[in-house]
Amino acid sequence: MIIDALATAAENTFYPAAIRQMLATIIESDPYSLPAGHYQVQGKQMFFNVAEGETRPLESQKPEFHRQYLDIHIVLEGNEVIGAGVRGLPLDLSEPFNDAHDLGFCAAIPGETLIHLQPGELAIIFPQELHRPMSTCTTPAPLRKIVAKIDCALL
Repeated sequence: MIIDALATAAENTFYPAAIRQMLATIIESDPYSLPAGHYQVQGKQMFFNVAEGETRPLESQKPEFHRQYLDIHIVLEGNEVIGAGVRGLPLDLSEPFNDAHDLGFCAAIPGETLIHLQPGELAIIFPQELHRPMSTCTTPAPLRKIVAKIDCALL
């Protein structure tokens, strides 16, 4: 996992070209004014969603992971806590993996770390990394964010 700022992340030469391209596309799209919805960048290999919702208590969110896609979570409005685990943790499924949505759920994240994101900040979450997005450690509150997806074949 990587934590960064949207304003400068697209220029980070340490990132693979696909990540820089996705971030540059989002920045060029004026993300703070985009309506909620689905946006394609490169078909099913690169796309993002602008989501509006409400954070939920961390303990009520199920840990999840993906096999095919890297996630980039970008907070536009509000504050988000993402529970996270290091790569290599056991991925003991609590229900069957959903291949159609590239989504698996586990019961817990051993040694969980909390990532606190504010507007303009992002977290890059690689395939097989457990995470619990859309969370809060306080009172649930409105959250507007982008979740970008990049097929790991592009990395």
